[in-house]
Amino acid sequence: MALASSLPAARGETGNVVSLPETIPYFLADRIKAGIIRWRYPPGSSLREIDLAAEYGASRGPVREALRILELQGLVLHAPRRGFKVKHYTADDLRHLYRLRAQLEAEVIDALSTKQVDALCDGLDRINAVMRDSAARKDLEGYFLNNIEFHQLMIDSTESSVLRTILHQVNAMSLPVRFILLRDEFSGRSEYKYHRDITQAVRDRNFKLAKKMTVEHITVNMERVVDVYAEALGRHGER
Repeated sequence: MALASSLPAARGETGNVVSLPETIPYFLADRIKAGIIRWRYPPGSSLREIDLAAEYGASRGPVREALRILELQGLVLHAPRRGFKVKHYTADDLRHLYRLRAQLEAEVIDALSTKQVDALCDGLDRINAVMRDSAARKDLEGYFLNNIEFHQLMIDSTESSVLRTILHQVNAMSLPVRFILLRDEFSGRSEYKYHRDITQAVRDRNFKLAKKMTVEHITVNMERVVDVYAEALGRHGER
């Protein structure tokens, strides 16, 4: 297998040099997933094993396993004799996805209401500061990655294996949609403060307010997402 020699200094999503993992399919899945999220592989596009194997210097077996992993995450579809394609969402799919995210994130807030949250809020404040700096510098990638970290820290702090498992799936499916929405609007703002408002409500143990703001934060974009997604498909050429 040529992967180790062709990617001697692979970089993770944060840009840091990372070592090749022992489980190559999961490594490949992360790389392909990053491309799907950022629309390098747009919705509806074919993911040909032979092309991906050549791109990443791997054999087709690990690539096929990587695509199966992404299929389980809801990012990729497989049809017999037609191969793998990037998942394409209908307008109704997008609405269902956003409503479901809102309901699950509300459950996260409910779960946090039984926890000590000072350490969590300190961590969220640190992430918020990085996001604020990223927004000021128009650093889309930095903001996006820290946005993911913000929500994941809240999920992990619930200590609920059920919420972690379900939201892992839902968030994986939502990331390409969230990325294209953020990319569309990012240059129009100097700061994104709603995460700080949610953090303060949690710190104040005003979980009712935190829950309300969280749901509104997600659902307010629902119809805008439908439009932005359709526009992006048009630019990339729906397949």
